[in-house]
Amino acid sequence: MIEEIISESRNGTRPKVSDENLKLNEQPTHNVEIVSETPKDDLREVFQEAPTLPESEPAESVAAKQPTEKVLAKGWIALFLLGLLLVGGLGFLVWVRSTSPKAEKPSRNGRLQITPVTVATVTKKTVPIQLQAIGNVQSSSTVSVTPQASGRITGVYFKKGQEVKKGQLLFSIDDRSQTASIQQAQGIVAKSQAQVQQATANLSKDEGVVEQARATLDKDRGIVEQAKATLAKDQGIVQQARMTLEKDKGIVEQARMTLEKDQGAVKQAIATLTKDRAQAQYAEAQSQRYAALYQQGVISQDQAQQYATSSRAAAATVDLDQQAIANAETAVKSDRIGIANAEAAVKSDEVAIANAETAVKSDLVGIENAETAVKSDLVGIENARAVVEGDRAAIEGSQAGLSADGGALKNAQVQSSYTKVYAPIDGRAGNILVTVGNVVQASTDKPLVTISTINPIQVAFSVPESNLPQIQKYADNGKLKVDVTFAGNNRPISGTLSFVNNTVDNATGSIQLIGDFNNADGKLFPGQFVNTTLTLSQQPNAIVVASQAVQTGPNGQFVFVAQEDDTVENVPVVVSNTINGLTVIQKGLEAGDEVVTDGQANLVDGSKIRIKTAADAKDNSEGLGNSSDRIQGNNSEIDGDKKLGEKSGRGSNSSGNKSWKSRQNPQGGGN
Repeated sequence: MIEEIISESRNGTRPKVSDENLKLNEQPTHNVEIVSETPKDDLREVFQEAPTLPESEPAESVAAKQPTEKVLAKGWIALFLLGLLLVGGLGFLVWVRSTSPKAEKPSRNGRLQITPVTVATVTKKTVPIQLQAIGNVQSSSTVSVTPQASGRITGVYFKKGQEVKKGQLLFSIDDRSQTASIQQAQGIVAKSQAQVQQATANLSKDEGVVEQARATLDKDRGIVEQAKATLAKDQGIVQQARMTLEKDKGIVEQARMTLEKDQGAVKQAIATLTKDRAQAQYAEAQSQRYAALYQQGVISQDQAQQYATSSRAAAATVDLDQQAIANAETAVKSDRIGIANAEAAVKSDEVAIANAETAVKSDLVGIENAETAVKSDLVGIENARAVVEGDRAAIEGSQAGLSADGGALKNAQVQSSYTKVYAPIDGRAGNILVTVGNVVQASTDKPLVTISTINPIQVAFSVPESNLPQIQKYADNGKLKVDVTFAGNNRPISGTLSFVNNTVDNATGSIQLIGDFNNADGKLFPGQFVNTTLTLSQQPNAIVVASQAVQTGPNGQFVFVAQEDDTVENVPVVVSNTINGLTVIQKGLEAGDEVVTDGQANLVDGSKIRIKTAADAKDNSEGLGNSSDRIQGNNSEIDGDKKLGEKSGRGSNSSGNKSWKSRQNPQGGGN
């Protein structure tokens, strides 16, 4: 055996060692007495059999079979050399077998061990992308009903554990003090309303005074305007009288000038009369003298008549001059009468001017009086406005008092309403903590009852923060499905994801999620722990295998794949999800491969296998099979999808297995 190990190490091959062999090498070593006469073949047989013993067989049995003869004195050197060889060989054996698998160990009768196993076929199917966690059922809303009014409980109108509706009467509290407070507040409100009405009436009255003062002001302003108009008229009369006076004075002067002219005309007429009389006397004298001469016949009749005509003409001229003087004297008399009349008109104009000026002075006094009345009216209006503002302030004060009193009344009514305790939400009532007759205090921390809404209900669970981007990605497409199961109910209850917390818990590196569920049948109960499955999406054509086929070793996860020659191959795999007993393989397997689902504990890479028949499975379940044929590990009990592709009873020369085909390294490439 040692020579084989040495030759294998020289060739550079380092076969793998299984967990079985590692356990075997960890067994304690025992001192062995070696007799010099012991044949070398016997020693070789001992060394060859020791490493292949099963764990159940103690190492002392080997020493018990060896000879116990005493060693001769001359065998000390051989013993020392043989001990060195033994220690070195065992150390080298441990090093080699820790890095390479052990060849199939033969049974005690010298035959190669064949391990009975159960296999299942790798398949493709559409599987959901899910996250699983332990969740806690919680009420969507929980309310602790506490008293808001102090008093004695006078009635309880429900039973503990009863389903209650929002607005349902739960408790009643003695409300006599609240009723008295309401009546008192109502009286105060009525008084405040009367004060508001009185202030409103005063405002209306004072606003009437203001309007009256404004009317008086308008009237007095009209009087002022009228007086100013009268003043303007009288001032016009004065101006007109003065103009008439000036005109009449002009008439007087004109009459005086006419008088002087007429007086001159009289004087001129008198002078003309005097001259014409002299000429008439002369013509008369000539006429008489020439008449005498005619009679005397000195001159002709024509000459005498000519002088007689001249005398008569001169006499007519004198008459005309006398008439002109009379007319001129009459004109003088008329001028004197006109002057007297004009002077009388001037005096009348002066009287009219004096009267008009007196009227103007009276008008000015009237205007001053009217303007004084207007000023008084303005002062009265300002006073009336001040009174009105005071009335309005009084109304506002009364209304503020009324509002405060109304608030006190409403507060009393609210306090009275607190004597009836109604259910704030729909839900199930908990234990009733008070009974009729108990006295409760307002705003106490002790609730009367607790009501929890159980339909709909919520389930809170947490997932690692590494899943958060994936959740955010699929949550954008709509609401995600959440399924829960619990002990005694394997049928999933479906809900929807309604909440993703806004903070990652730094202590656990997880983020809280909450799903909403319809709990009309009451299967979910607050505080209950459930298995929660969040479905993100569907993965089509996924490579799936029964979960019990996947094993975990020092180098990661792997499966044993059945080969065409009835051996197994240790194939590393990359696992993504486990769903309903099926594991999704990302890398390492192909559809159609047959993997070992039971009996992996006795297998190493290259081990011979025999697929168990139905009879073997029955013997194994009853414990009647040979101990060498028993399967170490969990029995293959899979239901539904777990039995997908499982084969039991296949002949040793089964065909159609794809396990012998070359595969890519699962760490370096995809399926």
